[in-house]
Amino acid sequence: MRKLILLSLICCITSGKALAQKYEKLNFTLVKKITEETDPSRRVGLFVQGDITEIKRLTTLYNGYFKYSAGDIAAIELPVSKVMDLASSPKVLAAEDSYQQLQPLNDSLVSKANVRPIHLGLPPLPQPYKGNGVVIGIIDSGIDFNHPDFKDANSNTRLISIWDHNLPGAPPAGYTYGTEFTALQINNGQANAHVDNSNGHGTHVTGVAAGNGRAINYFQGVAPEADLVTVCLNWNLNTNAWLNSVADAVNYIFQKADAVNKPCVINISAGSYYGSHDALDLQAQMINNLITSKPGRAVVCAAGNAGNIRLHMQYNSTAGNDTLFTWYNYNPSYGTAILMEMWGSQGQFENVHFSVGADKTSGYYEHRGQRPFTSVLNHVGVFKMDTLYSWDGNRLARIQSQASLSAGRYSMIFNVIPDSNSYKFRLSFTGAGKFDVWSFQMESSNVPLPSVYPPSANYNMPDFTQNVVSSFACSDKVITVAEYGNKQSYIDCNGNQESLMVITPDSLAAASSKGPTRTGLLKPDISAPGGITMAPLVTYQISSIPPEKIAQGCMHMRDGGTSTASPAVAGVAALFFQRFPNATWQDVKNAILNCARLDSFTGSAGLPNIHWGYGKLDGFNALVNCPPLGIHENSLSNQTILLSAFPNPFEDQINFRFATLPGVQQMKLEIFDVNGRLISSLPIPPEASGLSLKKEFLG
Repeated sequence: MRKLILLSLICCITSGKALAQKYEKLNFTLVKKITEETDPSRRVGLFVQGDITEIKRLTTLYNGYFKYSAGDIAAIELPVSKVMDLASSPKVLAAEDSYQQLQPLNDSLVSKANVRPIHLGLPPLPQPYKGNGVVIGIIDSGIDFNHPDFKDANSNTRLISIWDHNLPGAPPAGYTYGTEFTALQINNGQANAHVDNSNGHGTHVTGVAAGNGRAINYFQGVAPEADLVTVCLNWNLNTNAWLNSVADAVNYIFQKADAVNKPCVINISAGSYYGSHDALDLQAQMINNLITSKPGRAVVCAAGNAGNIRLHMQYNSTAGNDTLFTWYNYNPSYGTAILMEMWGSQGQFENVHFSVGADKTSGYYEHRGQRPFTSVLNHVGVFKMDTLYSWDGNRLARIQSQASLSAGRYSMIFNVIPDSNSYKFRLSFTGAGKFDVWSFQMESSNVPLPSVYPPSANYNMPDFTQNVVSSFACSDKVITVAEYGNKQSYIDCNGNQESLMVITPDSLAAASSKGPTRTGLLKPDISAPGGITMAPLVTYQISSIPPEKIAQGCMHMRDGGTSTASPAVAGVAALFFQRFPNATWQDVKNAILNCARLDSFTGSAGLPNIHWGYGKLDGFNALVNCPPLGIHENSLSNQTILLSAFPNPFEDQINFRFATLPGVQQMKLEIFDVNGRLISSLPIPPEASGLSLKKEFLG
């Protein structure tokens, strides 16, 4: 009988171990979907890392949908019941869904960013630059495409397309959701189902980056002649992945730019404060792969507006003698559970031990219960459901838990489902090691003194650092933007003087999020003007906007935050691409950072830092004094001139004949060899209709 029991135990242990090995490739929320989903046929959006050919084959085999890939990461949709089958393949290294819900991160700006000289083409620039020949993509809440600032001189839209994730019916090729509207449909009045769905946030952001000011011949954006592509996010997504949709949007916009053979910069003034903050998640890696796949691509994003919030907590102990704890508040506005998510690097987290407990804090303080201490090694790949009881046996909460190891770091998650909101739930930890936590549910303002509650002497207080948004914003391939004050006063729609004394022009905004990333990478990268900035409002919502928020002329409204600062940087990146269309993301980033402006607010010592990055955006300096090495500039407009050349082939001399172009102030003849190497460059007088060159000049 003992032998039979022993064999049964071995079978159970073996079965459990096999299941854990499969789960090791999946993140916590994906395992939750697998274990809790009542409709096994429902498709979930995933990023899958591994052999792309095999991933594509398995996706088809399991009735899924393969969207696209970049590098060794694929974006797919798969029935939830088939995720484990996919993960069991040895050629699949990791699979992640995404649980973070994104949120929007909400004139004189052009002058403060030193963009006006670029528009004027002041020396030593060879010509004005306004974004002509460049695509700016905006991933946000949509756009009021009828606003005059987004139309050309013939009242045609400047938009190449809109992809609205909220509207079913006609998704773009290669995708399974949303509706796409082309420029033709917009011009023909067939896109009216699309609206800006977040109080004009996307319209304002687009205006900062690229509004042309035609509405009242004022409040022009940074790149007013750029083409536009808008992706309208669905802010109400719950179970389908938020960040998957952002990666889809990045891929879509780059595809649209490729189709018209133009460089492209994408602005994302949205983000999530949860996650690893190290850009090692598959979604961030996917976006990295898309950025680096070819020249003429860049992504800019807002750092976030949590600089004055104690969002981050770090445990860092070499001795590990003390047992510390941090309280979490149960707040139904953040969901039906408390998410305790620890992130730690391999080699720094294994010896930390932690536990979940509860304290009564209403009326009197009392530690009511505690789970046994455990380590991350006991949770990797294992999805558990435990119960937290009080010392006298009453149930206080149910606790789901799982840990995963990927890209050299652990994620340890406790999902606490309270029975009552009358307790604060504590995360206790001890041992030598280091980990980080990001949460809005951590208690920082109502911690009693040790004289009132002695255990609070060991309270580990959340801090004001490392509160930039997560995922792609923490990537070195993405330019992440802080905010400083633009101006303090303006004339409103009714002609009244408005002043916001909370804004200090040129000073870092109190809410501007700070770095660094979890791995110590400097963020933000650069700062730019934010509040108060005027940009296009949603014209069909004007009656619901307080008139004091609307600027003189009644077609633009004030806004701020890093959401406003970010598109200013994106606009400068577009101007840079107009001059250097073959520049890479690194060229753009180097120019903006290395030619940043310093002043009495930034100081000159201690930069770069986690507040300002490398300093303040200086567009003119970036285009003039930080050109990319080995990259040929495009110093002419995008007008094509047809040349006739004779004799052809030539021996000693070649003659060019062409039509003069009215209004053109500068022209240049450039000759390249078959490998694209510049051989000769020669300025041409605007009134000239021909040119003769001797063989010696052609090298």
